[in-house]
Amino acid sequence: VQETGTWGKIKIVKFFVMDLTFFAINDGYVEAIIRGLRAGFLTPDVYEALKGTNSLQDFKTVLEDTDYGPYLGSEIQNVSISVLRSRLKRKLADEFSYIQGQCVEPLATFLRLMQSQYMIDNIVNIIEGVKNRVDFDYLISQADPLGVFPELKAIKSVDPENYSELYSTVLIDTPVGPYFMKFLENVMEALNENISINEIQALFRDIQPEFIRTSLKKMWLEDFYEFCQQMNPITKEFMEDILKFEADCKTIQVIYNSIGNKELSSAANRSSKRKQLCPSLGYLYPDVDKDIANVTTIEGLRDAVRHIQQYREMLRDVPDPLKREEFSADVRGLDDMMYEEEVRKYSLAFEEQAHYAVFYAYMKLKEQEIRNVIWLAEMVARKLPRSNKGWNKILIPVSYTHLTLPTIYSVQISVVAVSLKKKNNNF
Repeated sequence: VQETGTWGKIKIVKFFVMDLTFFAINDGYVEAIIRGLRAGFLTPDVYEALKGTNSLQDFKTVLEDTDYGPYLGSEIQNVSISVLRSRLKRKLADEFSYIQGQCVEPLATFLRLMQSQYMIDNIVNIIEGVKNRVDFDYLISQADPLGVFPELKAIKSVDPENYSELYSTVLIDTPVGPYFMKFLENVMEALNENISINEIQALFRDIQPEFIRTSLKKMWLEDFYEFCQQMNPITKEFMEDILKFEADCKTIQVIYNSIGNKELSSAANRSSKRKQLCPSLGYLYPDVDKDIANVTTIEGLRDAVRHIQQYREMLRDVPDPLKREEFSADVRGLDDMMYEEEVRKYSLAFEEQAHYAVFYAYMKLKEQEIRNVIWLAEMVARKLPRSNKGWNKILIPVSYTHLTLPTIYSVQISVVAVSLKKKNNNF
């Protein structure tokens, strides 16, 4: 590079080398740990062995010979799906906790932001359980260990009938309180009224928990995306692609699930309520944002994303949400299509060095592995024949071998084409 005499190129290489050097000083150890943990993913042979078991006890015995072994000891007498799920998630949470204990800023904040999505799930589930007078200890036991934090137990002391206190406790005492505060502000702004804290009780009594969860995760995703813009170039590139794809998936899911929903697909609510749920980022935003927000049919959704190949193929064979007869255990749904694309993107993150995306990718791939194991455990528990197509509905997290680097830019190229067409009024 220096022989060309181009100072700009020398400067770029210099900064890149310096970036790698400083990354190794602060984050090299924890990155090595996460890449080492990657070796513990279940292999295709293990999956085949799990499929060949005849009972959950045999299923557990196969898992004992893997990295999950220490979490599936002999003290588990009665094996159940819930116990398996709990132990597998506990292992992942312990790994995450260890990584957190070894890192420094800005990786520490990156990991805290990763954890926020699980905190949101736990808080929404526990508040809904408290409102319905479910035993609090049971709710805590069912919480995702990745999203457990000390302040969570403060909800126990709140009167389940006092909605204002219930949500004010969340706003004050939890790490994701700012998201709840912003959500409340958006709801009150949409109503165009000044609502007192006491009137929140009636407001939240009627709001569905999934609406709250989706709104909060939208805010979290936007917040996480903004943070990743400040990271080193490699982290920024991978996380930008991953989070934009996840944002588009959330937008597509919101529209897909709202087809046929009178509240969300009515002309009056398409722009307001859907906007609260769809992230303000992604490859679909802002060029296709208005078109997709007005979709009322599966054909309209396919047409809105037709210029982006990944999304066009993803929606091509999904069932029509208005035709329940198209849904069955053998049919691949929208979630299955999205998980497949996500696994490819997360696997790709391991092919580069010195960036934070591997931490996010590892967590997501491990979650997919847990989904695989639980799905197969349910198949075994139901004693379904091996001819059932459900046995093949798993995605094995592996490093990508079939995905080339140009693929990571294919969506971006499609988006540029859409933008140019819009500018020329040929869209």
